[in-house]
Amino acid sequence: MTNLRVVVGLTALLLGSVQALTFKIGNLPLSADMGDKMLSLSPEAIAKIYPQNNRPEAVYLTPDKKVSLAFDQRRTALKPNEIGGLVAQYPAIIKAQVPNLKSLVSKQVTIGGAPWAQFVYTLPSSAGERRRETLLSSADGKLLMLNIDSTTADYNKNQVQVRSFINSLKAE
Repeated sequence: MTNLRVVVGLTALLLGSVQALTFKIGNLPLSADMGDKMLSLSPEAIAKIYPQNNRPEAVYLTPDKKVSLAFDQRRTALKPNEIGGLVAQYPAIIKAQVPNLKSLVSKQVTIGGAPWAQFVYTLPSSAGERRRETLLSSADGKLLMLNIDSTTADYNKNQVQVRSFINSLKAE
């Protein structure tokens, strides 16, 4: 009976101390849980793939490399209470900049306790329907941006992992 109590006590102690490990996302005031096994691109790979004037701070891929998540912070000032205004105003910008837009859904969501403006849109492509999602928030008084890009089919295959990663985001 004593051995059983010891085992139960140790198990409770170990389970109580298990926590998701977090990591910092680039030089951004943002972190995420490590448990999602997302692949991280090196700064050299980011420089090779993205043009100089539009380079994200950090890029993550799903293990099958079919969905990319690109994080960036812009110099544009943005306060948390301005997120609702983005939800109303930003769709017009997307419509003006994205030709052949098939669908667009916008709403305000909460991630890691912070408000984010979410824009999910699709457009036709030769590789199948493209799915893009832009998430905008405020961090340190500046615009924080996350762009998610994939085909609709690849996003659907990786949706649980992508949403888990996004839901683990925390402002620092």
